[in-house]
Amino acid sequence: MVVPHLKARYINVYLPSAKVKELWEEDAKKAGIALSKFVFEAVEKFRESDNELQRYDFVKELAEVRDEAQRLRNDLKMKNLLIEKLEIEVYKSRHADFGEADPADGTRGHDEEIITILKRGKPVDGYSLLKELGINPRETEAVKLVNNQLESLRRFGLVEETALGWRWIR
Repeated sequence: MVVPHLKARYINVYLPSAKVKELWEEDAKKAGIALSKFVFEAVEKFRESDNELQRYDFVKELAEVRDEAQRLRNDLKMKNLLIEKLEIEVYKSRHADFGEADPADGTRGHDEEIITILKRGKPVDGYSLLKELGINPRETEAVKLVNNQLESLRRFGLVEETALGWRWIR
C-alpha cells in the first residue's frame, strides 16, 4: 500500500522476470542505494544519454554546415573573380577601337559611363574613374583603353586634365 501523500509520485514497474528483479536489487545493493533510487538514476542516465546523442548530432550537423558555408564562400569568391575577369574582357572587346590613341580614320564610340561620370561636375582622378568603371588598375590593356578615350575626349575639347583629375568642360 502506498502512503497517500506519495501517490502522485508512485508508479508500478513490471519486469520481464523475477530473475531480472533480483539482478536489479543486487546492483542497487552494491551501489548502496534503494532499488527505487537505482531505477530512477538508471532512467535519468538513459534520458541524459539521449540528450547527449542529440547534442552530438547537432554539433556534427553544425560542423557540416560550417564546412559547406566555407566551401560556398570559396566558390563565390572564385566566381566573383571570374566575373570580374570576364567583365574586363567584355570592356576590352567593346572598346577595342581605342587600342590606338589617334586612329587614322573611322569612327569610335566612347564609353558612355566615362562621360556620365565626368559630367557630374567634379574632377575625377584616374584611379577613382577606374574604380567606378569596375576596372582593376593592374589590367594595363583596359587602363590604356580608358586613357585613350580620355585623350580622345580632350582632343575634341570636351574634357581637360587638371591637378585634381579629369573634368568635363562643356
